[in-house]
Amino acid sequence: MNSLLKPVVALTLLVPVLCLGAEAAVPETSPGPDLSFRVERGGEPIGTHRISFTREGDELHVAIDIELAVSFGPITVFRYEHRNRETWRDGKLVALETETNDDGKRYTVSATASDKGLEVTSSANGTFMAPAGIIPTSYWNPATLAQTQLLDTQKGRIIDVDIEETGAREARADGRIIPVREYRMTGDLKLRLWYSPDMEWLNVIFTARGEEVDYHVERIDRTRLQRVAQQ
Repeated sequence: MNSLLKPVVALTLLVPVLCLGAEAAVPETSPGPDLSFRVERGGEPIGTHRISFTREGDELHVAIDIELAVSFGPITVFRYEHRNRETWRDGKLVALETETNDDGKRYTVSATASDKGLEVTSSANGTFMAPAGIIPTSYWNPATLAQTQLLDTQKGRIIDVDIEETGAREARADGRIIPVREYRMTGDLKLRLWYSPDMEWLNVIFTARGEEVDYHVERIDRTRLQRVAQQ
C-alpha cells in the first residue's frame, strides 16, 4: 500500500483485553452511530471517511467509503479511494467486499465464511483461509483492541499487530469535548486509535512522509441506531 495511506485502510474507522488471538475474541457487532470524518494531513484537509450501519434480520451490514486527495495548488498529486462492505452475523465477519484505487493501483478483496474459516480472495495475495474470528482493519469494532492479527481490507492479507492502551485524551465531536482512551498499535501497522467511553471509534492518527495524518469527527448520527433499538 502507498506509504501515505497504509495505516488508514490496511483504513478502512475496534475491550481493552489485549494479546488474544483472532479466534479468542468475540467482536462487538452491535450497530454503532454513523460516522463522518474529515481527514487531515499536516493540518490540511485531504478528504473524508464515512461509516454507516444497517441491521437486516440477524445480520449487521457496514458500509465504509474513503475518498482522499493530496493536491499541490490546482493539481492533484495523489488520490485514494476505498469502498468496503462488511456483513456480520453472530459476532463474526461472514462476508467482505472491498475495492481500492491507490493512486491508480487497483485492488479487490472478497471474503466469505465457511466451515473451515473465512475464505479470502484478493487481487494482491490470491486465495487463502483466514481464522473464522478475524477482525478487518476498519477500526469501528472495539474488539480490534483484543487482536494480535487483523485482516488487511485493501490487499487481503493477515497482518500481525500489538496493541496497548497509552492514556486519556480529549476529542471534539458532536459539538462538545469527549474524553477518549488512546491505544497504540505497533507491528505491521503503526498508528494510534481513540475510543469514547462507550467504545465508539473517534480517531486514527499516524505519520506519513513526515506529516501527521489525523481524523476529525464532523458528524455522529445516532438516528439509525435509535431506530434499531426501537425494533
